[in-house]
Parts: sequence; C-alpha cells; structure tokens
Amino acid sequence: MIINGGARSNGAFFARHLTNGEHNEHVSLCEVHSLIATNVPDALREMEAVAMGTLCRNYFYHANINPREDETLTAGQWNLAVNTLEQHLGLSGHARFVVEHRKQGRTHRHVIWSRIDVKVMRAVKMDNDYAKHQAAARELEASFDHEALPSVLGSNRSAGPRPLRRPKSWESFRGQKSGIDPNMLRQTLTRLYQESNDGVSFAARLSDQGLALVRGDRTGYCVRDQAGHLHSLAKRLHGVKTAELHAFLSDLAVPPLTVKAID
Repeated sequence: MIINGGARSNGAFFARHLTNGEHNEHVSLCEVHSLIATNVPDALREMEAVAMGTLCRNYFYHANINPREDETLTAGQWNLAVNTLEQHLGLSGHARFVVEHRKQGRTHRHVIWSRIDVKVMRAVKMDNDYAKHQAAARELEASFDHEALPSVLGSNRSAGPRPLRRPKSWESFRGQKSGIDPNMLRQTLTRLYQESNDGVSFAARLSDQGLALVRGDRTGYCVRDQAGHLHSLAKRLHGVKTAELHAFLSDLAVPPLTVKAID
C-alpha cells in the first residue's frame, strides 16, 4: 500500500482534480465528516473559511491511499485505513471528506482534512509526515494481511536498494496538465545519461529531445521540459549520486537560471 500527501492551500485546483471524471472511470464522494457542505468544492471553501480565523496558509491536508492493483479493500477496511492514517497524522476528530477514484480497474481514495483544531483555532503542525505515511501503511498491510512494501525510514528500513523516489503530488498533477509524465521523464533522462560520455554529449542529447539543461538558484542542475517546467536533474536520474553527476557535467558551462524553487 502506498500512502502520500501533504499540507495544501489551492482549494480550487483540488476541487477540480478530485471531481475530475475525465481522467477517472468512477468518482464518488464517500464520506463527509463534521462539515455542512455536501460536495467537494463547498467542503474546501468551508475549510478555508474556518482557517481565515488563523494564520494558517496551507489550511487542509490531502492524502492519497493507494492499495496495490491486486488488493481490494472492503468498506470497513477503507474506513479503518482512513482512521489509522488520521491517528498517525494527529488529525483525529478534524473535519474531513473522502473521495474515491477508480481508473483502469484500480481504486484509490483521497482524504482531505482541515488542519485547524477548532477548539483552539490553531493548525496542527504537519512535520515528519513521510514517516507517518510509512508507519500507517505498514500497520494497515499487517491488519489486512497484505504484502508489505519496502520501508525506507527508521529502524525497520528494508535491506537492499532504496525504492525509486515517487513524484510528489503536485508534480503528478502538473504532468497531467502538460502531458509529460514525471516517471517517463525519469526513464528518458536516465537513458540519455547512460548513453552519454560527458556533459557536452548529454546536453546535446537533451536538446535533441526538446529538453534543456539549466541551473537552479539552490538545487544545482535542472532540466527544462517541453512545457517549460523545471525538474531537479539529480532527482530525475535513477542510480546517480549528486557528486557523480557534478563530476560528469564538469566539462559543461551551463548558463544560470534564477528561480525561487525547483523540486
């Protein structure tokens, strides 16, 4: 089971994404808890209205609970999954709603919580959430007798190579709009890197694919894709260490590009 998520603020964007019937065969609002709203856009607006009484900018937390393709959860198991993750995140009792998506026969659910504790009108601090996702996933796999996926953090970290870094939610959403899948881009960049002898030949191969090598303001070398979006090169190459990458590109003078953030 894969669980990911993060604190967010773009309610209008998520309302469109969560209700998008074009990219999903089935979309349903499964649950609304401690909210007056009866639909996704109104639920997010209601959460935002509550947060206006605080200094919190990222006023809701979005999580994606994604079982493996061969794993089917009952209604009771889905409810346990949401409640278990809620406890790990420290959001028990907070307003929430749950949306189910089904695509190509595979089902996953999105959970949106308000971060605001209405008793004290403060946002719950969302730190170390990757570890909390991992702990919840391992607990649920044991409860459902599902095969455990590798853990990458803590004393129970799995032996062997670390699993591929998954694109962040916003990267996947961005890829849906541009048509450039971040996972496919990783494969392309890794192949071009392996086929190149040095930085000059690598840059030339990128150019042939409509890609450009640039410099970020704080993340080093980046790739600008065909849609003009920026990707940290070190995070898009599989099996290449940052020091190794810098040495490989040492023969190439890359013009600087100043941006606020590149991930």
